[in-house]
Amino acid sequence: MTNPLPRLGYCSGCSEEIRLRTDGTLYQHPRYNVRCPGSRRPAALLEPTFVRWLYANAARRDGYSNRITGLAQLTFRGCTRSPNRAPADMPWTTAEGLHEDHHERLVRLSGSQDRRRTGGEHCDWVCRDVEQAGRVYAELVAAAAGRAA
Repeated sequence: MTNPLPRLGYCSGCSEEIRLRTDGTLYQHPRYNVRCPGSRRPAALLEPTFVRWLYANAARRDGYSNRITGLAQLTFRGCTRSPNRAPADMPWTTAEGLHEDHHERLVRLSGSQDRRRTGGEHCDWVCRDVEQAGRVYAELVAAAAGRAA
C-alpha cells in the first residue's frame, strides 16, 4: 500500500509546492511561522513526478513493514542529525535517476561500485526497492491516465 499521486500547486506568495484540496485550492500553509499571504488559487499545477510521489510516502508510519515507505524515509529523512530533504533538493526526478545517484554516492564514499565485496555485484536491496517503487509509480501514472482518457 502506498500513497496516491500527489496533487500539488505552486503558491504565488511563497514559491513553495503546496498540496491541493479537491476543489483545486491550496491548503493553508505557514511561511515564517505565520499564514502565507499568497492567493488560495495555485499559480500553476505541478506534475506528480516520481520524486514528489516518493516524498509523499516519506510521511507514512509503516516504514518498517512497507519497503517503499522505508526507501522514502531513507532518501528524504536521513538520520536525526541531518536536516530533512525535499524534492527540490534532489538532483534526480525519476526512479532511474535515484538508482544512478545511489551508485554515484557509493563510488564517492567507498571508491567502488561493488555493493557486495564477495560476489562483485553492483546492485543491492536499495536498488531492488527503487525498481519496485518505479514500477508502482508507473502503475499509478497509467491508472491516472486511464481515468483521464
